[in-house]
Amino acid sequence: MSDPREQYSNLIEDTVTEQVDTATFDALADNEAFNAGWVVATVVLDDDDRILLAYHEDDGSWLLPGGSVIPGEDLAETAIREAKEETGVEIVPQRPYAVVQNRVECNGRTRSFNVVLFSASPTSPEIGEDLGEPGEPITDAEWFTTLPSNVFERDLAQRVVERVQSTK
Repeated sequence: MSDPREQYSNLIEDTVTEQVDTATFDALADNEAFNAGWVVATVVLDDDDRILLAYHEDDGSWLLPGGSVIPGEDLAETAIREAKEETGVEIVPQRPYAVVQNRVECNGRTRSFNVVLFSASPTSPEIGEDLGEPGEPITDAEWFTTLPSNVFERDLAQRVVERVQSTK
C-alpha cells in the first residue's frame, strides 16, 4: 500500500501523541488500528453538499464512516467497504485530503497508526437499514448540512470538509 503523502503535496498533516500507562500501552497490542497501521475515514458529500455520518452509540458521537485497512486492501477499497458497512451507502472515493499519525508512548516505547481522510461521492444518497458489522455499535446514519457538535475529532473533520468543499 502506498503512503498518500508520497503522491499528494497538499495534504493536511498532523501528529497526535499521547502518553499512556503500561497497562494501556500493552492492551493496544491487540487494537485493530495499531495492528493494521492504517485507518481510513471518509468525507462523503452528496450533490447538495450534505455530509454523511454514522452514529457510534458507545461513544455518543457521530463519525465520518471509516475503519482499519485489512490485508490485501488499498486505502480507497477500505473507504468503500467501511462506508457501505457503517451507512449502507455505496461511494466512489476521490482522493485523500489529510493524514494524521496517532502515536502512543510509554516508557520509551511507541505504537502508532495513520488515519487517512478521503473525499468521496455517493452513488445514491439512500442510507441502508443494517448498519455496522455484528457487535459494532453503529446505530444510525444520517446526512447533515453542517457537522453536529458531537462529531469525533470535529476540528479535523471540519477542516477536511471545508477543503473538500472548496475544491468541488
